Amino acid sequence: MKRLTGYAVIGCALLPACVACTSGEGGITPSALPSPSSAEPSRLLQLPALDLADDPLTEQDDSAHSGKRRVIGEVHNGLDRIIIYTTGQKCGLATTRKGDRKNLSVHVLTAWPKDGTHETTRLPYGPYLNSSAKGSHGTWANLSCGKDAMVMKFFSPDISKTSKPRGSLDVIQPQNTESPVSIVVGTREIREKLSAALKTHS
Repeated sequence: MKRLTGYAVIGCALLPACVACTSGEGGITPSALPSPSSAEPSRLLQLPALDLADDPLTEQDDSAHSGKRRVIGEVHNGLDRIIIYTTGQKCGLATTRKGDRKNLSVHVLTAWPKDGTHETTRLPYGPYLNSSAKGSHGTWANLSCGKDAMVMKFFSPDISKTSKPRGSLDVIQPQNTESPVSIVVGTREIREKLSAALKTHS
């Protein structure tokens, strides 16, 4: 069993500061705030899964969740590796540090809201449910989980203005080293609208 370091979850508002955008797979057009119907299938769960050669969460998968967790995104930024996944109707974010790939520095797991309840952010393709965690090495993360998309912020003292993304995601680079990296996960259309909405709050 792998050790989780500094795991604490609280509610948090999503107000990112960001400018440049990098795609893991572009143009951005402002739009209204569409929301999915609860009867429609989840577009988040239809995103393609990634193969991870050294998945740090493998040993934490118990028999009840075996085969259900799907890694759908990965971002390398500075000394940090960010792994984005789904498990059932939940969104997850886990990070590790260079030189210590076995122990998680931050881990956040939250479910998407049921029937439009518990909306905590006014972003396209919501509602979303927010969770946050502070980790080791001065890191922290905020995760907004929706039925069709995920929006997250990640901060590290070693934040870099360049990222190496994989998967159906876009990385919105911070204006400076005091601001977090923002990541949007979803189909291309969803990511474009989310990125535009996030930039209006920067």
